[in-house]
Amino acid sequence: MRTILFTKLNKIDSDTTTKKINFVESADQLTKENEIFIVDDNEANIEAFMDETDQVYIPFKLLDRATAKGNVHVYFELEQYPFFQKIKDAITVPKGVLHFKRTISTAESTQLIASDLIVFSAILGEPVDVKVKQTNPTVAPHHQIVTVNFGEGTMAHLEYTIGKADEKIELEWSGIKQIIEFDSEEMKPLVPGGYTSLPLTFSVDSILTTAVKADEKLLERLQKFTQLITGGAKV
Repeated sequence: MRTILFTKLNKIDSDTTTKKINFVESADQLTKENEIFIVDDNEANIEAFMDETDQVYIPFKLLDRATAKGNVHVYFELEQYPFFQKIKDAITVPKGVLHFKRTISTAESTQLIASDLIVFSAILGEPVDVKVKQTNPTVAPHHQIVTVNFGEGTMAHLEYTIGKADEKIELEWSGIKQIIEFDSEEMKPLVPGGYTSLPLTFSVDSILTTAVKADEKLLERLQKFTQLITGGAKV
């Protein structure tokens, strides 16, 4: 059975991927069985490449656009980054304050923020209260601030800048006798390539390991968190 993985092609770190992968541009190139094919995650490719006989992996932002089939699995982009996997393992007691800043260039900010909130909820617990503030979305750059109360003394301040700048991530966790910090700008190598990976890339192995099956329960969760971000629902 073939595996079709939809992602931004520049996000895949070939150096840390142990699986044999094939980057393809058209469905005609899917000629072999039992191989992994990497496809750009634009909407047009979703219908062209999806097949009931293949295992399909899609980013969370495409969940509500993908055909509901039993072979579809969903992954969260934030969860794939190596730095986040280490932070997730380090937060053994989810009591504290999270400060998170992310600069993105995509217009699909609502789905991305909802995705991030779901990922953080898996670590810190279900939100008790969510408040959102934003600047005029027609003026670039556009800013969104999401304040989340997880209860039990745990809060998160999520700040997003949406514009044409390169993606950046800053994270600080202040927990019980624990401070964790990450800044993607400080981690960039002077000469990308070789055996040094950029911090905001991830491996195919990680996606295959962490992805979850796409079902109605996950779709309902997407809708709930999206409505929380847009102010159309209460916790």
